[in-house]
Amino acid sequence: MLSKIILVGIDGSQPAKKALEYAANLASKNEAHLYIVHVIEEFGELIQRWEQHDSYVEEVKRLSKDLLHESESRARQLGVTKIDTIEDEGDAAEKILQITKDKGVDTIVIGDRGFSTAKEFLLGSVSLKISHHAKCSVIIVR
Repeated sequence: MLSKIILVGIDGSQPAKKALEYAANLASKNEAHLYIVHVIEEFGELIQRWEQHDSYVEEVKRLSKDLLHESESRARQLGVTKIDTIEDEGDAAEKILQITKDKGVDTIVIGDRGFSTAKEFLLGSVSLKISHHAKCSVIIVR
């Protein structure tokens, strides 16, 4: 299979870093377009008050932009020339699936585990949800 439009989901975890390496190598080899996506997930009720503080929101968005910038730089080091980064907010699996549909992605690459929230333990992991609902190929990197 020749992947031409690849999406990799990142969150700063070790599995996500491995997924980025895998996706970047695949994109470089296939001269594919790489979308690097970071979704800022919603938090549980206990810390929603913190989310309302402007300084907290600004810091989370700054960290997200830094993560995307570092990931783009790494992908370029690995030879990828066509890269777009996307930051979004909400449910990570749902956002990744929507971006996949909107951008015509033919391959999703994700880590097998990321930074988990309590909600994830109750409803299932992001990688599991994506693998069940994606209409394209999904590569789960361990």
